[in-house]
Amino acid sequence: MRRHPVISCLLVLVVLVVGAGAALAVVTRNELSPAQSTQSHKVLFTVSKNESLSQVSAHLQARKLVRSGFFFKLFAETKGLQRGLKPGKFALDPAMAVQEIVDVLKGPPLSQAINVTIPDGLRVAQEAQLLQSEGLFSAASYLKVVNAPTAVPGITPLTGTPQGAGWEGLAFGDTYQVLPQVTPDQLLQRQLQDFETRVGQSVASGAASVGLTPYQVVVLASIVSAEGATVADRGLIAGVFFNRLHIGMPLESDVTVLYAQSLTGNNSTNVNTEFASPYNTYLNPGLPPGPIDSPGITAINAVLHPTANNKYFYFLALPNGKVEYSVTLAEHNAQIQEAGLG
Repeated sequence: MRRHPVISCLLVLVVLVVGAGAALAVVTRNELSPAQSTQSHKVLFTVSKNESLSQVSAHLQARKLVRSGFFFKLFAETKGLQRGLKPGKFALDPAMAVQEIVDVLKGPPLSQAINVTIPDGLRVAQEAQLLQSEGLFSAASYLKVVNAPTAVPGITPLTGTPQGAGWEGLAFGDTYQVLPQVTPDQLLQRQLQDFETRVGQSVASGAASVGLTPYQVVVLASIVSAEGATVADRGLIAGVFFNRLHIGMPLESDVTVLYAQSLTGNNSTNVNTEFASPYNTYLNPGLPPGPIDSPGITAINAVLHPTANNKYFYFLALPNGKVEYSVTLAEHNAQIQEAGLG
């Protein structure tokens, strides 16, 4: 028995509609699933005054707290979130279901979030003491996490990172909004994410142009950070170190020795150039095995873009903050004598 053409068309149309509906349901279910179902960590999310649901949804996607800002907005509208949005800070988690995020955003904002400022150029031991003084957690608990050669969720180690290396050099200095109950693991993850966001791409793409691996860029930048205070001096000092590296001349950097001594609990500012350590750049040519502090943007940029046409092989940091440069050892020694430092 032959079907009427109209009936056949209707059957095909029904199949297509049902199929499309099923496909849409699958897509919607996927887009509304937790953004990172295997990685649970609290994140402070800020809703600004007069911010629309569309803007909030886009920001949630940008912070990787939801998979799709578009689908989140559609779902949230069905729950009336556009009428219940309040400005403030909220503790969210990428492992939360979309309904949970909506519930948190409809609730009262946090009032106890605090700002913690970590200056760049600090050793992780110094960062640990600062964080302990802020009352967040013990210095020992932070050092245990930072020095452990373990993977951190969502973080890819820099190319060239030695086997067994911890996170010294990458615990980026910045101002962070945290909850009083933040853990060392959570803060370190924030710092590493901040490093990736602020300088990670430039380090990865620019390292080869200066003949280093991305990890070595951070190592050299940490020395430059400790040796020079201004943008101009950091560019010149980076050039001095490159000039030395190119001819196999030891870096002979005092700050690397001070770091090596600090690892044994000796925080004296007296430099023992014979101190036995792979970090002692008087005894060992080339770069030390790892960073000596957490360099900031200007120190990293100085290594990626050292001062051009720099012929210097020596520099002398004076007590007044000025740095003098020289091409020969004789010139350098004369500067030392003139400054009364010999």
